[in-house]
Amino acid sequence: MMRIDFISDINRGYEAAFNYEATDRFILKVLWGHFAVFSLLAFTNSIIKLASFYPSPLAWRVVSIPEAVATVLIALAVTLVPAFLAGTIQNHYLWRLTVTVALSIYSYLFVFISGGSIEMHFHFFIIIALLMVFADWRLGWVVAGVTVLHHGILNYIEPGWVYFYGRNDFSVIAHSVPILVAAVFATVLCEIARKSIVSLRTAQKGLEERTAELEKVKRDLEVAIAGKNTEVIGVKEENEALKGQLRSA
Repeated sequence: MMRIDFISDINRGYEAAFNYEATDRFILKVLWGHFAVFSLLAFTNSIIKLASFYPSPLAWRVVSIPEAVATVLIALAVTLVPAFLAGTIQNHYLWRLTVTVALSIYSYLFVFISGGSIEMHFHFFIIIALLMVFADWRLGWVVAGVTVLHHGILNYIEPGWVYFYGRNDFSVIAHSVPILVAAVFATVLCEIARKSIVSLRTAQKGLEERTAELEKVKRDLEVAIAGKNTEVIGVKEENEALKGQLRSA
């Protein structure tokens, strides 16, 4: 049965089995890729003013230069923080949460820089799928929780930051339901992957322990056989010596 625990690291002790070292390097590359793409969008939507030519999924409004600079700085910060913390936090779960928040912020930034493009909202689903690489079901729910809060609050405060068509209460529900369903599916897939890897690792550890026991038995037998051989050699030498004495007599 799945244990509901949002506090502790449920994958502690299995970091090697989950190949977290390589996974962390991959996630950092993804974050830097996000920064490069976002910086390009900020440039095209503020300096080139892409939306003034033709509204598109990339730009529904012209972004001011101060807005572009501020969001690029935020993007840089949410990329640098995980990069500096990678490999320095003993509790890997905290680093996974940091990455989850960073990627969620990127979702908000992409939606904002595009002027509330619906297509940019797909990024929320992309990161839920991406985070399954950690085999930690809690991360999808973190994304879902902060997404619902983001859409719900900004829909009343600054709806233009979320939807290009402005405030729409129904859209909050329409967007929340799929993100919650995605979190449910991610939970199922993560648990299947996690339990499979944990079972394999447990079986491997049992095999390693049994192998170690067999190696010990083998060494003990080799010592015992060596001791018996020594005794046999000693008896043989005594017999030879006795035969020599008899011949001399």
